[in-house]
Amino acid sequence: MNLSTLIVLLIVIGIVGLAMRTIINDKKSGKSSCGGDCGGCGNPLCHSSKTIIEDYKRGELHK
Repeated sequence: MNLSTLIVLLIVIGIVGLAMRTIINDKKSGKSSCGGDCGGCGNPLCHSSKTIIEDYKRGELHK
């Protein structure tokens, strides 16, 4: 591995690390990535597992 490849690799790792830190901090502060009401988005990943089970039992889980 030459020096230029190592420098590019370190830059990419740094950018990915900063992006991950931003995502984790947003998650801890309660910010949502969906930007709206998770109950109406149809994505079961927005809900906790307990809510998914409750929605499924009520027949409200989107397929």
